[in-house]
Amino acid sequence: MKTGAWIFGLGIFFFAPVAIVYGFLTDFTEWVGLAGLILVGGMALMIGVYLWTWEKKHPQLPMDDIDGEIEDEYYEYGFYSPWSWWPITVATGAALCFVAVAVGWWIFPFGGVIAIVGMVGLIYEYDRGKFAH
Repeated sequence: MKTGAWIFGLGIFFFAPVAIVYGFLTDFTEWVGLAGLILVGGMALMIGVYLWTWEKKHPQLPMDDIDGEIEDEYYEYGFYSPWSWWPITVATGAALCFVAVAVGWWIFPFGGVIAIVGMVGLIYEYDRGKFAH
């Protein structure tokens, strides 16, 4: 974690000078690239600070132990439902929303409704029917 914190934290020292140079090379007339570089530098700094504070709270992670085993991981990642069709429904809705940006905005509500139905189905999949708790 410490390495990741340093890599992301030092990103601000790369992206901030690049943003300044980019601004001077474009005479500060092209604002999208300048704002994007500044925001990427800020995001890198935020991720670096988050990883640094996480490392302070949890100094030795199981994956940092050279002699560690897989079962040393003390937390559960979750579970995977290989028979579920809901992720495909969510992906279809998201794809329709992205197509709407390129083709026509009239498609967007249809994609949004399909994506919302898919997310609700995915979230509540184990709370109803055959797989209810």
